[in-house]
Amino acid sequence: MAKLMNKSERLTKILEILRTEGNASTKYLANILQSSEATVRRDLAELSSENSFPIERVHGGVIYSLEKVGSEPMFDLKLSQRVEEKKKIAKLAASLVEDRDTVILDSGSTCFYLAKELAKKRGLKIVSIDIKIAGELAKFPNIQTIVIGGEIRPGYFSVGGEMATRYLSEIRAEKGFIATDGWDLSGTYNASTFEVGIKKTIIQNSSKVFLVSDRTKYGKPALVKVADIEEFTGIIVDSPLLEEVSQALAEKKVNVIYQSKSAR
Repeated sequence: MAKLMNKSERLTKILEILRTEGNASTKYLANILQSSEATVRRDLAELSSENSFPIERVHGGVIYSLEKVGSEPMFDLKLSQRVEEKKKIAKLAASLVEDRDTVILDSGSTCFYLAKELAKKRGLKIVSIDIKIAGELAKFPNIQTIVIGGEIRPGYFSVGGEMATRYLSEIRAEKGFIATDGWDLSGTYNASTFEVGIKKTIIQNSSKVFLVSDRTKYGKPALVKVADIEEFTGIIVDSPLLEEVSQALAEKKVNVIYQSKSAR
């Protein structure tokens, strides 16, 4: 049986994780530290009270090095942030899917909420590159869930690597949905290189491909570019974009999809 860490060891380990990942959910830290979430919350409270540590506690976890641009929150942390906006995007995205479509879903919290909406459809084949999303879809007998094999990114639950990309390259879909860590008029970006090959393959192998993004992601390029914005059929957002941005996207023949007030 592994020896339980004392408080000093836990604090050191938490900081090590945060310096590496940039953020972590309480649940993830509790699992790594083999401690209760209540203990982790007390440890985070102590760390956040020390001015020498550049961290901020947020709902469900903690963010380190706030001045660092392009960090990607872990799955459990993302799932608790901007929930209503993500659910709104999910409903809009699901309305574009027809019964019996084959759909490829990207990883992440917005696509997790989309998976819940797609469960209301009939006869779908859904290809998942995220084991959390695959687990959610597996609850529904009306959905044929296909999960690709490959390396799992700890704390994020996405599947990636050469094996995963090779498997996905054999799939063809009517609709593909891509999440993003940031986008602008030049393209969409990812904070990690891990899923980039997967995202590119989703774009290549989907007849129609949509970017799903809440309004906070626009104008925030992350570490690596995934694709030009022109490669998307449309961008699904939670609220209208600036008029000049919408106009520029129209010129690039990229549809902007959001729920108007009259449709509520």
